Amino acid sequence: MLVCLACQPLQPQPVLRSGPPGVSGQVTATGGAPAAGAYVYAYLSNRNGLRGPADFAVRVEADGSYLLELPPDSYHLVARWRAMGADTGPPRSGDAWALFSGNPLTIGTEGTRHADFILQPLTNQRSMRQGSLTSGNTGIRGQLINSAGAPVGGAFVLAYPGPDYQHSPDWTSLPADSNGHFILYLPGAGRYCLAARTGTRSQPRENEPYGRLGDGAAGCRTLGSGEILDIGTITLQPYRR
Repeated sequence: MLVCLACQPLQPQPVLRSGPPGVSGQVTATGGAPAAGAYVYAYLSNRNGLRGPADFAVRVEADGSYLLELPPDSYHLVARWRAMGADTGPPRSGDAWALFSGNPLTIGTEGTRHADFILQPLTNQRSMRQGSLTSGNTGIRGQLINSAGAPVGGAFVLAYPGPDYQHSPDWTSLPADSNGHFILYLPGAGRYCLAARTGTRSQPRENEPYGRLGDGAAGCRTLGSGEILDIGTITLQPYRR
């Protein structure tokens, strides 16, 4: 199913709750612990890849909660935790981050939107710079679930030019949100074969959650330029060698 970008948002807008205009939620590490000391940043534009000084920011509380009051507008949200404890600076090994999959988020004049983040470790700067696009008008979206139908947050979707999954992926999504929803932005039209896992480099580990859209050609989709393709779900199960 092809989805018209002009006709609907990439993700449903988060629940509107009583409170001041802005966004609130929880920021956690991959194991579920509160990400105390992380920051949630709001950018009015994503033209710089959500790098550099943000337009608005707030520090996450000890219990992992945050409330970022914002004037009405459209924002791109990202959460970052820096191992050195700083609130600004370039990403470094040992840091963690998460992009909000519902970007851009529209803030109105009343009520507080809800957005949770599951931080993913940054093992090296290269993994953030290459292969992961933070925005675009061409891509694939869907949901990651386990065999019981529960969402798998924090996992990645990997795109390959053909159904050979033994090498490093050409493109990698940002982490799926807490509901398992993901958006994999891609550089243009083409044929893409999809897998999903909780890691992005080297071969999957034994018992690592892993799945493919399908076997052989069934795991590939042809994408047109300027189109967002909804693929439904990918089921992740413990990997077996």
